[in-house]
Amino acid sequence: MRVNIKYLSLIVFALPILTVIISYIISVKLNLISFCIPNIDGCTSISRAGRYEPVKYFFKPFMFLFGVLLFIYWRENFLKLKLFKENKLLLITFIIGIISVIFLFLYILFLGESNIYRFFRKIGIYIYIFFTIIAQLLLAIQYFKLRNTANKFLNKKFIKYKLIFSVFLISFSIIVLPILLIKIEHFPEIKNIISWNYFLCIQLYYLITFFCWKPISLVVLPTRE
Repeated sequence: MRVNIKYLSLIVFALPILTVIISYIISVKLNLISFCIPNIDGCTSISRAGRYEPVKYFFKPFMFLFGVLLFIYWRENFLKLKLFKENKLLLITFIIGIISVIFLFLYILFLGESNIYRFFRKIGIYIYIFFTIIAQLLLAIQYFKLRNTANKFLNKKFIKYKLIFSVFLISFSIIVLPILLIKIEHFPEIKNIISWNYFLCIQLYYLITFFCWKPISLVVLPTRE
């Protein structure tokens, strides 16, 4: 099947952001959560914005769709880069990316209010983030290695940005992880602020992938049927 990896990256970037924003707006309109600017005020979590009825009937299907597209994203990156140079690290990157998708599905499936739901929701989202940023870094390294070999199809400048941004995400996660795990009595909003902004940063990675591919790649790049 022919997949346009350039525009797939753009959809993978935009779909969950739009889903979360629309879910948040609907939840506010229905008085399910309070209004604020979550990235700044942290008045609610991303999960809370999408887990109440009837909003969850919108939030869950679109996030499941995001998971499916994310699976295709990792698969297509594996197949496309494999055309230039096949190596074990590329396969490892693909496997880690797929593991992240599995735990994203776990997070979405257990998006609810009970303690057991809360436990699996947290397990799912934390492991999803961990494997995602690892896979993103490994993929960025693969792009960087091919910057000269595939320069006809790839934009060197954005490949460099992709690698730098991946290192930033890893470094930032090391700093904020202890904050997310400990209980904060006086400033509980800080966890939500970090979560909203980190979610946006992870999504920006896919936007950079969109810019990494030159338009010529959409026409000339070989594909596997």
